[in-house]
Amino acid sequence: MATVDSIQDIMAKYGMDATKDKAKSDNLNKDAFLQLLVTQMRYQDPLEPAKNEAFLAQMAQFSSLEQMQNLSTSSTMQQAYSLIGKTVLGLSYNNVSGESKYVEGVVQSVTLKGGEAFLNVDGVDVALAKIEAVLNDTTTSNEAMIGAINKINEALVSINEKIDRLTAEATTVETAENVEEEQ
Repeated sequence: MATVDSIQDIMAKYGMDATKDKAKSDNLNKDAFLQLLVTQMRYQDPLEPAKNEAFLAQMAQFSSLEQMQNLSTSSTMQQAYSLIGKTVLGLSYNNVSGESKYVEGVVQSVTLKGGEAFLNVDGVDVALAKIEAVLNDTTTSNEAMIGAINKINEALVSINEKIDRLTAEATTVETAENVEEEQ
C-alpha cells in the first residue's frame, strides 16, 4: 500500500519551509504589481497615453489589497495574543527532523515569523493555524472556587461566633434584669 506524505513533509524533505515560501510569494506579488505598473507606463504609446484615472484606479486597488493584508495580519496577531496564559493543544512541526508532535501547555509568548503567528507553548513553537483546542484550565478554576468557598465558610464561622456572643450577652443582661426585678 502506498503512503501519502503531507505537503509539509515533502517540503521539509527537500529543505523548503512553507512559511518562508509564503512570505516570498506575498512580496513577489506586491513587487510584481509595481513592476508591471512601471513597465506599463514606460512602454505606453506616447501618441495615445493611458489616462491618469486608470493608473489611479490600479494604485487604489493595490493600496486596498495591501491594507486588507495588514488588517488580516493584525487580526491574526490579536487572536494569538488573546491566547497568552491559556492552555492549548496544538501540532508542532520540526523542520529539521521532519517530525510532528502534539504539544499541550500554557502559551507563554507570541512571535511573528515569515508573516505567520507562532505561539510559544511551554518552550515549543506552535503555529497559530495548528492550534486544535483551547482547553479549559479546570484545575485553576477549581482551586479558585475552593478558595472562595473557604473564605465564605470562614466568614460564616466568624458571624456565628459573634451571634453566639451577642446571644450570651443578651441572656446575661436578661437574667440580671430578672434577678433585679425579683428583689
